[in-house]
Amino acid sequence: MSRLFPRRRHLSSSTSTACLSELASLIAAGRFHRSVDYAKSLLLCSHPPAANVPDLYHALAATPAAAPADGGDYLGDPTPHSFLCDAASALVVASARLRHPDGALRLLSLLASAFGGADAGAPLPSLSSCNLLLESLISLGRYDDTRAAFGVLVAAGARPDTFAWNKAIQASVAVGDLDEAVGMLRRMGRDEGAPPPDAFTHNVVIAGLWRAGKGSDALNMFDEMAERGVLPNSITYNTMIDGHFKDGDLEAGFRLRDQMLRDGPKPNVVTYNVLLTGLCRAGRMDETRALLDEMSSHRLVPDGFTYSILFDGLTRIGDSRIMLSLFGESLKKGIMIGAYTCSILLNGLCKCGQVAKAEQVFEMLIHTGMIPTRVIYNTLINGYCQIRDLQGAFSIFEQMKSRHIRPDHITYNALINGLCKAEMVIEAEDLMMEMEKSEVDPSVETFNTLIDAYGRAGQLEKCLIVLSDMQEKGIKSNVVSFGSVVNAFCKNGKIPEAIAILDDMVHKDVLPNAQVYNSVIDAYIESGATEQAFVLAEKMKSSGVSASIVTYNLLLKGLCKNSQIDEAEQLIHNLTNHGLRPDVVSYNTIISACCHKGDTDRALELHQEMHMYGIKPTLRTYHTLLSALGNSGRVHDMESLYQQMLHKNVEPNTSIYGIMVNTYARCGNESKMGSLKKEMSEKGIAIDDTERTNCELDSSVASPI
Repeated sequence: MSRLFPRRRHLSSSTSTACLSELASLIAAGRFHRSVDYAKSLLLCSHPPAANVPDLYHALAATPAAAPADGGDYLGDPTPHSFLCDAASALVVASARLRHPDGALRLLSLLASAFGGADAGAPLPSLSSCNLLLESLISLGRYDDTRAAFGVLVAAGARPDTFAWNKAIQASVAVGDLDEAVGMLRRMGRDEGAPPPDAFTHNVVIAGLWRAGKGSDALNMFDEMAERGVLPNSITYNTMIDGHFKDGDLEAGFRLRDQMLRDGPKPNVVTYNVLLTGLCRAGRMDETRALLDEMSSHRLVPDGFTYSILFDGLTRIGDSRIMLSLFGESLKKGIMIGAYTCSILLNGLCKCGQVAKAEQVFEMLIHTGMIPTRVIYNTLINGYCQIRDLQGAFSIFEQMKSRHIRPDHITYNALINGLCKAEMVIEAEDLMMEMEKSEVDPSVETFNTLIDAYGRAGQLEKCLIVLSDMQEKGIKSNVVSFGSVVNAFCKNGKIPEAIAILDDMVHKDVLPNAQVYNSVIDAYIESGATEQAFVLAEKMKSSGVSASIVTYNLLLKGLCKNSQIDEAEQLIHNLTNHGLRPDVVSYNTIISACCHKGDTDRALELHQEMHMYGIKPTLRTYHTLLSALGNSGRVHDMESLYQQMLHKNVEPNTSIYGIMVNTYARCGNESKMGSLKKEMSEKGIAIDDTERTNCELDSSVASPI
């Protein structure tokens, strides 16, 4: 045995000679399961647990109970080979079951190297014990160690079975080494000593190929299964269907479903869950009912996950009615709705504004035995806050605490955000104090909410105090924190201070984004400092921040305010050089400037240009042009544009009708004026002969924040 471990370490005193003798006796008597349990108890005594596997193995080999009855030896070693193998196996299994495999890995490596491999008589652990070790390593996410252990076995000539090969392939896929995984699969059943692959082998590789975006390789691997006589199972088909769906090819996925129905294996609940997920992601909710009916025809009962998929899909399209219908259906079928599915359903109802109904559903599920979770309570609290029902939110908050479910920072953030939106900032401060007393650490979002509230209230000093508090508490301010402060100072006309904060951001390694720069650019434009706005835009680009279309629209607004129409048009036409396209705000801004300057013809040309670029005019566009045409007495052109507007399915509002009616009144066309007033009356639109202000229409410039 001395050849195995050149330097023997002493076992801890806790591992007594009597304990070792007892374990050795169990191994020698062939009581494997009992010996594994006993080994586990001994390994737990080491620090860290199971670290002393090699030493324990060495000590076992030296016990009197391990000596051969006939006094013979094995290559000069008094311990029989079978005992050594059984001892190694017991220790490896014990180590794997304790989920502390390091000692077992060292033992395996030492045994393989000391004797030069299985062919040279190395007393290696059994294949089944090595398989358990590989499984333990996989479950712990130790994929490199899995591959290394497999390599030791192969190098030692142990001839691993299909299970072991599968674990090594699974580990290779997990670390992204698909070439190795595919290569190993191809060697199976072909190289000497390599077992044939099975469906699991192919399933692991196929799933890895799909995840890596190698769909064509996954298809080839699927076809190879038939060539090698390996029958795909339901997992194979489910993986292929899911891959096709994520690749955007729903029809290919459904063809595989048809193949399963025709040739087998028959689709299972997981198959239908995959199919339903694909339909929901594609927005094809109207097809899900037929799929549910098909499940029933095959006597398959939807599970909680089925309903989770459907509730999530219905949330995307905002259909609370069908959500509630499906919920009722699940109750009738006796399907257990767990906390996960419940949270998705409640989230969907809350997003549809049905928060009270969500609370009713929650109470119903509580009565069916569902255990409420923090996520569910947070969903309801946030739902009530979103509809500004703070009483409802705090009622749920108190209920949550009464059920001994500890609120977290998400809970408090939702409530603080709700209070701030209701301009109850003092109450938000009090709640934050309660949060800290409850030993719930505020997050950066908590502080950002307060900064935003103080900023909107014009309490600029408090914004800076919160930034300072964050630094004291070790919470790093992010771009939202600084951006809210910059925006607050800009809205209050304090541009130099905003610039100073912008510089402080860079000092603290927080890179300002386009939104932060846009706040300052907008402030410059509003103050008439268009030149400084352009200088800041250049500084923004030189610092590596790409200007957005909002940035250019703000600059357009500045040029147009200065009546620099030619420069504004040039800026629009140069947008493509920056990888951007003008939007409806860009054109509305310059059209308005042209009309204000009296160049209505150019404004109409720009309107036509919008159509050329596929940009749909808005009510703002038509309001500006119709008003300009009416004021200049171009009634025929005004009527023509009005008809174009109707043809584009843009419904006139009170302001548009006002322009038309006032124009007809000025030119004395009582007939057309009366006709329009009658039309307004039939549509229930109040007759107002004065034009509405532009602020009632969609804004000509997008908000920078």
